[in-house]
Amino acid sequence: MSTPNEKFTGDADAPAHLDVPNTGNGSIEDDIPERQRSKSVDIPRQKMINQLKSEGGFRTHFVVNHADDVPSDETRPNAKRRPRPMSRGTSYKSFVYSVKSNRKSLARTLSSYSTSYSHFAGENWVEDDEVPGLAGLTAEELALSEAEKAEMRRPERTASFGKAMFMFLKAFIGSGLMFLPKAFENGGLVFSICLMVFIAAICLFAFLRLVETQLKVGGSYGDMGARLWPTQGGRILRITVLFFICISQMGFVASYTIFISQNLYDVVNALSNCASPIQERYYIWMPLIIIIPFAMIRRIAKLSFAAIVADVLILYGIICVIYFTSDQLYHNGVGPGITLINPSNFALMIGTATFSFEGIGLVIPIAEAMKEPEKFPKVVIIGMAIVTGIYILIATLGYLAYGELVQAAVIANLPQPSSLTASVQILYSLAIILSAPFMLFPAIKIVENGIFGARRGRHSQKIKWSKNALRCIMAIICAAVAFGIGADNLDKFVSLVGCVACVPLCFIFPGLFHYKTALNVRDKIYDIILMIWGVGIMIYTLYVNINSWVHPGPAGPTLAPYCPS
Repeated sequence: MSTPNEKFTGDADAPAHLDVPNTGNGSIEDDIPERQRSKSVDIPRQKMINQLKSEGGFRTHFVVNHADDVPSDETRPNAKRRPRPMSRGTSYKSFVYSVKSNRKSLARTLSSYSTSYSHFAGENWVEDDEVPGLAGLTAEELALSEAEKAEMRRPERTASFGKAMFMFLKAFIGSGLMFLPKAFENGGLVFSICLMVFIAAICLFAFLRLVETQLKVGGSYGDMGARLWPTQGGRILRITVLFFICISQMGFVASYTIFISQNLYDVVNALSNCASPIQERYYIWMPLIIIIPFAMIRRIAKLSFAAIVADVLILYGIICVIYFTSDQLYHNGVGPGITLINPSNFALMIGTATFSFEGIGLVIPIAEAMKEPEKFPKVVIIGMAIVTGIYILIATLGYLAYGELVQAAVIANLPQPSSLTASVQILYSLAIILSAPFMLFPAIKIVENGIFGARRGRHSQKIKWSKNALRCIMAIICAAVAFGIGADNLDKFVSLVGCVACVPLCFIFPGLFHYKTALNVRDKIYDIILMIWGVGIMIYTLYVNINSWVHPGPAGPTLAPYCPS
């Protein structure tokens, strides 16, 4: 029998430690002591927190109400609770909390982007001691199968559609933007715009093919080849994929090192009135002061702050370039020597366009991180449309503003001396230096695993310092290649990296892997066409690129240097 007019509010599933029988209709049984009926039964705060942690749920505290004039739930006539008015202080606190939450969410997104390099091209570059489930285990406990360890290292699917879109845009919109105006000069305005749209469409098709194959086969970019051809040929194919990933990433670092040296040289000359005591080519070695220590960091997630700073600085540089090129067009009109199609150097444009879509190694990690992987094709389609639009905008403005005088990196065309130009050159160079360890990380891990295998530095100081020496050597190799290339050949080198290293990763391997899993003839024909396109432009652009080095054409008009010889 229930005590009349007693109201019980709370969870219908009462915690056992309260010993409060619940009949399901809001009443309390008579065997509750009278002293409990006269007051609220509150769970102590710490005890409640401990219980919540153990049960994994939320429960409100329980109240025994003796107000006789309060109607029960059954007799209350559809009453609606009036919302409590929000005070100004509450509103302000809610606003501050919202701002802080959004800021933390953005920071987590940027951090996720940096940690995605730990799974670049779908590989598991994470060490055992970096995985919570594997950290601190003994050698016997670490004797798990590689499949079990790989599954524990794999990132959780927590990325929403918006977060995946942000990571996709960040992966593709980077420093390669600054090389596109010169690429438009090599190809001609109309031809280059059409080619950018065409290359973007083929890349979109290839990316979707690659992800579709990965969903069927599983594993990383290299693993797909080994699983589709489970013979010695599959192992060779995996090594080939990793080789192209390695040289592409090192090629990016070498290209950007030349770009940095140009910026540093121009800034020093502008600030010292052309009294720089060092030649331009020797500035190539200066970024190593930052790149080498950062390359020694084993856990790439520790560089999240560097990714955040680099993102902000790159955005600043892009905005300033749009401002300067628009101002140049407004006051001085279109630059000299604008061509619609350049028949002599248009092949160089193909390699640079492929180079600009440098984020293919992050496509698989982003797809694997999504909570709803089936929405990833939509992310790729929208993301590629946005990326292509930004590429065409920057390249068109730069080429129209400076015409045939446009430099390999459009930042070199900005007016000198100018404090704003100097800030763009310094900050953009800093952004690339902070991004270089991320680009170099996959190449380092590929070479490390090839040389040292499963041997870890935490078990041997000799292995640890051997790996440190290897990381230092790889950074020096990138600088040495840049030193040999020189600033005068930067546009040719960017095109070379694009046609040799990026074309196979973007076109040939996705078509080859999807062909093996295709179920109908039409898909197989599309894959064959994709592979033929990749092989054809790789051979042709490589021939044209080498010919441009061996037999350089007549030098066209050049931009007058800020410091005369």
